[in-house]
Amino acid sequence: MSWFSALPGFLVALVVLLGPGLLWGAILGLRRLTLLALAGPLSVTAVVVASEVASLAGVRWSLGPLFGVSAGVALVLWLIRRRFRDALAMDPGGPLRRTLIAWGVAALPVGLITLWIFGNPENIAQSHDNIFHLNAIRYIAESGNASSPNLGYLGTRAPTFYPAGWHALVAVVLMSSGLSIPAAINVVNLAIVLTVWSFGCLFLVTRVTGERRAALLSAAVLSGAYSSFPYLLYEFGVVYPFMLSLALLPAVLGLVVQLMRVGSPLRTTTAGNLLLLLGVLPGLALAHPSSLVGALGLSLPMVLAAAYSRLRRDNKAPWKTLLPTGAFLAVLAVAWMNLRPARSSSDNWDELGNAGQALVEVVLHSPLYRPPAYLAAALTLAGAVVVLRRRRHRWTLALYALAAMLFVVANWKEVPDLRWIVAGVWYNDFFRISAMLPVAGIILASLGAVALIDVAARRPAVRSFLRGQGGSRKRAAAVVVVLLLVGVALAPLGAVQRGVTEAAAKYRFTENSQLLTSQELALIQRLPEKVEEGAVIVGVPLTGASLSYSYTGIPTLLPYGVLPSSAAGKVVFAALDEMSTNPEVCPAVEETGVRYVLDFGISSVHPGETERAAGLEDLTRENGFERVDSEGTAALYRVTGC
Repeated sequence: MSWFSALPGFLVALVVLLGPGLLWGAILGLRRLTLLALAGPLSVTAVVVASEVASLAGVRWSLGPLFGVSAGVALVLWLIRRRFRDALAMDPGGPLRRTLIAWGVAALPVGLITLWIFGNPENIAQSHDNIFHLNAIRYIAESGNASSPNLGYLGTRAPTFYPAGWHALVAVVLMSSGLSIPAAINVVNLAIVLTVWSFGCLFLVTRVTGERRAALLSAAVLSGAYSSFPYLLYEFGVVYPFMLSLALLPAVLGLVVQLMRVGSPLRTTTAGNLLLLLGVLPGLALAHPSSLVGALGLSLPMVLAAAYSRLRRDNKAPWKTLLPTGAFLAVLAVAWMNLRPARSSSDNWDELGNAGQALVEVVLHSPLYRPPAYLAAALTLAGAVVVLRRRRHRWTLALYALAAMLFVVANWKEVPDLRWIVAGVWYNDFFRISAMLPVAGIILASLGAVALIDVAARRPAVRSFLRGQGGSRKRAAAVVVVLLLVGVALAPLGAVQRGVTEAAAKYRFTENSQLLTSQELALIQRLPEKVEEGAVIVGVPLTGASLSYSYTGIPTLLPYGVLPSSAAGKVVFAALDEMSTNPEVCPAVEETGVRYVLDFGISSVHPGETERAAGLEDLTRENGFERVDSEGTAALYRVTGC
C-alpha cells in the first residue's frame, strides 16, 4: 500500500479529528488560530462522548453516533451563544494567512519526518503495547463498543476501564475508510501531529507573546525540535493514547493562560474560557487520565502567578483570590494522589534511572541519554535570561522547571517514596514524563527566539540592510525565509536526529523485527485460508502470535500479553501438549474452542528475552498436533489429539 492510496483514509481522519470541533468552535464565535487550535481537542471530546453515549444506548460505534452527538451539542451551544453572546466573547486573533504560513512551517518537516519513520502505511510499531492496541481496534470494530469502562481485557474478562479515546478515534476511521488497522493507526497519528500538535503549539506560545509573526514562526520551528515528542512516542511502549493526550496539552494549557490572564492581553472572557476548558477536558481525560493530572500540575505556575498579580493589585479583599486558589490546590492534591495506578505497576522502573544525568539532560534537552537538542537548548537558555531580566512571564521558567523536576525525580531511584509521590501518576516512567518537557519548554524557548530576533532587528546595520535598494519588504521576506530554512535545518540536529533514527528502526518488518517478523506476518495473512470459521487460535502473546486476531479477525485465546483469566484457558497454556496424558486438557480445549496453535518460537518482543508457555512447546504429532502451514520458523498447528 502506498501513501497515495491511503490519502482518502487520511482525509477521513481529518474530518473526524477536526470536523466536530470546527462546527462547535464556529458556533461559539472562535476564529482563525483559536478555532483551528481548539478544533482537534473539541473533536476528541466529541469522539469520547459519542462513544460513551453509543455504548449506553446500545448503538454500534460508527460515524452515525459521532455525527448525532456533534449535531446535538452544536444545537445546545448555539442556544447558549444566542443567550450569552457578550459573556462568551473571544479574541478574533491575527491574520489567518500568517497563521497558516506558520502552521505550514510547523507541519511540513514534522509530517515528512513522520512519513519517513512509518515508512509504509501498513508498518506497525514493533513494541510491546501494540499487541493490545491493534487487537483493541479490531475488538471495537467487531463488537461495536468503544466505551472506556469496557475496553480493558477486550471482552475476555469482566469489563475494566481503559481510556479509549484514541482507540475510538482510530476505529471510526477504520470503519469509515476501508483501510487496514495498521494503516488507520498511521494516518490518524499523522493527522494528530499535523493538526492537533502543530496548531496547539502555535496557540500556546501566542497566548503569551501575542500573534506576532516572529512568535508564530519561532513556535513553528520549535514544535519539531524535540526528540521526546512526538518522535519518542511513535515507538516507545507504544503509548499511543498518551501521545494523543500530550498532543492535546498545548491547547489546554493555552486556555489556562487565557483564563488566568498571565500572558498577552486578549479580548476573552472568563466565562468563555471556562466553557472552552469544559469542552476540551473530557477528551483529555479519556485520551489518557494522567495527562489530565499533568495539565492540572503544569497549570500551577499560571495559577500562582495570577494569584500573586491580583494580590499585588488589590489586597483589600484577599479572600477573593485566596479562596479559588486554595480550591485549585485542593483539587490538584486530590487528583495527584488518587488518579494514579497501583504502586505495584511501577515495579519495572524501581532499579532504573539516574537523577544526576537527568538534571543535565533537562538543561541540554537531551533526555534518555541522547545528544543535546542544540537549537532548543540554546533558545531555552536565551528565554530564561529574557524572563529573568525583564521580570515578565517568569512563570514560564517555573513551568519548565516544574516539568524538569518531574523528570529528575522520576529518575531518582534512591528515594522510592518521594519518587512515587511525584511521578507515580506516570508509573515512575521517566520516558513518558520526558515527553511532557517540550510542552512545558516551548514557550520559554520561543520567548528566547523572539527576543533574539528583536535585538537583531534593532541593530543599525540590520535595519540599514533591510531598507537598502530593492525595497525593505522584499529583503525582509528573504531574510525571514533564510532564517526559517536555517531553523528547520538546525532543529533535528542532535537528540532529534538520533530519536528519529531509533523510531524509524521500530517500523520495519524484517526477519528479526521484535514483535512481528516478515515471515510471521506472511503466515498470519494466510490464516483465513487455513482456519475454519468458529475456530480459536492460541499462541504466546509476547512473541507476536496474538496479532493474528488484529490482522484476520480470527479469535485468539489471549489477545494481550498476560495470562488468561479462565481456568480452562490456564490449562491450555500450561498443558495443551499433554492431551494424551492429562484428562483436564481436552475439556479445556472444548470449552475454549481452541483448534489451532500459532508457534512463533520463544523470542519475546523485549530484545534479548524469551517468552514461553509450558503447554505450547512440544507440538509433535505424538502429542496431538498436525502442522498445517509454515513460513520460515513460524508454524501453524491443528489440534488433533482431542
